[in-house]
Amino acid sequence: MKIFLTLIICIIYSITGRTQTMDSSRLDLLLSIPQEIELKISTPQPRIKEKMELSLNINYVRAQIFKTELGKFDLADDIGETDRDFMIMKVNALQKGKQFIGPLSFTMNGTKYSTNKVEYEVIDALPKVDKGVWIRKVLPNDSTVCIIVEQRIPAISRVTKIAENTTKYWTESETNNIITMTNTPSIKGLQYNTSSNFAEEGFFYNSKNEQKKFLSGYSINYFKIIDKKLKIKITKSDFLNLPTDYKFEDIIIQ
Repeated sequence: MKIFLTLIICIIYSITGRTQTMDSSRLDLLLSIPQEIELKISTPQPRIKEKMELSLNINYVRAQIFKTELGKFDLADDIGETDRDFMIMKVNALQKGKQFIGPLSFTMNGTKYSTNKVEYEVIDALPKVDKGVWIRKVLPNDSTVCIIVEQRIPAISRVTKIAENTTKYWTESETNNIITMTNTPSIKGLQYNTSSNFAEEGFFYNSKNEQKKFLSGYSINYFKIIDKKLKIKITKSDFLNLPTDYKFEDIIIQ
């Protein structure tokens, strides 16, 4: 219930974000669409306490809010202000196993809205290590495959005296080259859809209560399965920056 109330608050707030263009024909189309709002999750298989994003398509809500006023003005080029088409809320996964969100429903300006149901699976957290590579496939449905790449690169605290009374402290990772899939992946039987990659600093405390720092790399890649009869193979050549000591095993789909 807390998440649901926060979503409603964010929908109202997100009407005052950045600009996007929507012409009158698109607005008419939105007004004619049944009031089911698209709900999405950023990963189909988060880990325990992993941060993920819930996103809700707000175009339908925005169109319905202003539809009674359309006869009073002409549509401008920049019809509304929003942070993309989706309102996004960041959350952390807490319960292991198969989970679902929604369908959510609410009423605004006399119009009742509902969302689709999103299913996902929460798995164990990564071990307390500062070095490693974890690559896995997830099949959200029978037409989609998701390749998730996680990586930890050790970081070392460094100290340099740069003047009589000045000392510089910083943390430096062994490398900044995180693993990603190739820029234009061409895998027989699959059609590339979307991908996102990022890196951030992380740390944990070991059994001796020592802080271990690392650079955390994350890559998530979505593909559409276009040949369901084919034995699809994703190989080492489909990735960039794999460590030389990492033993890669081909990813087989179907």
